Amino acid sequence: MPILQYLNNWQINDVVRESVKRHVPITITIRSDNRWVNFRSRAIASNNEHLWLELPIAEKDVAPHEFAPAEKIGLSFKLKHHKHITTVRVVGIRQMKLEDGCEVPVLAVCLPMRMQRLQRRAFERAVVPQNRIARISFWLGGRESEPVGPSEEMPVWFGRVKNLSAGGFQVRSETEVIENLEIGDTVGLHLSFGAGDDPIYADAQLRHIELAGGELLLGFQFVGLAHTVQGREALGILSKKVGEFHRIAAHGDTNKQAS
Repeated sequence: MPILQYLNNWQINDVVRESVKRHVPITITIRSDNRWVNFRSRAIASNNEHLWLELPIAEKDVAPHEFAPAEKIGLSFKLKHHKHITTVRVVGIRQMKLEDGCEVPVLAVCLPMRMQRLQRRAFERAVVPQNRIARISFWLGGRESEPVGPSEEMPVWFGRVKNLSAGGFQVRSETEVIENLEIGDTVGLHLSFGAGDDPIYADAQLRHIELAGGELLLGFQFVGLAHTVQGREALGILSKKVGEFHRIAAHGDTNKQAS
């Protein structure tokens, strides 16, 4: 079975039903003020048109968000041995009656039309082999803010990826980066794997900073990949690379490249 699958309508409906049955936790991702922010929620109920979610709770230090009708939001959740990623349109805040007769507000969204399913191992960090290329350039403000050329006002930083998954990566970079970035900042990035491999343009959020032995390590989480065609294609590339790096770690490299 491939690491990444695109589900058909029957499979999507089955996933939605099972998610509601289990009341699975769901992460909602939105774009707000030139950054990606996450909210916690849970699957509550569904019918042939809509999915009802527990009122979203913002992450720490994230301002409340008013979900508007027709707004596009990302959903991600774990079910069984897979992580599922999709985008949906908001219907609005609705009242739902519980079994005891009480009514509670919920977030109603349209049923997803497209959905990707990734095996859990795609989110297990794979160390980039020494003879494999995984170079990155990144800048503050997201993919759409890429500078025409680096400058003091809009610097572009460079680094080498240490480990990688479909969910994020750790990169070695210059120590000067920490003078310009803070935890929670959104960056745009270009990730290349060498000749013959497609590069990735994406957004990521800085999640942690570590100084070890004079080396700066930055931990990033990919955000917004489900929102665009390019992002979904990037997920496919990432899943393929993560699988390749895991196989090399387990069985050795049968197709050596110069780094």
